[in-house]
Amino acid sequence: FIDFLGHIKPRLVGGDGACSGRVEIKRGNTWTTVCDAHFDLNVANVICNELQCGIAVSIPGGGHFGEGQGLILTEEFQCVGNESLLFSCPRISQVNQTCSHTNDVGVICS
Repeated sequence: FIDFLGHIKPRLVGGDGACSGRVEIKRGNTWTTVCDAHFDLNVANVICNELQCGIAVSIPGGGHFGEGQGLILTEEFQCVGNESLLFSCPRISQVNQTCSHTNDVGVICS
């Protein structure tokens, strides 16, 4: 697990093209996956917007787009949904998170 305090960049991996897939977040040279437990459509909308992929249609959890590898983000994003960058969303630490890669969340954008 890892906490990020600096700039972050999202991507979607394992879907059909750049606008659907498992959510991965990058800071520096480290990519992490995101747990489905505290992830909502507001966060997904910001990711879709930042990736120039329209709006979020759904947020399949449970490793729907395959299980990632490496670290799992231990922050919960609290987006309103109209932010232009995921970095702009408030975040709170989830230090007691018990997620594994079977809980990796995905996003499908329009």
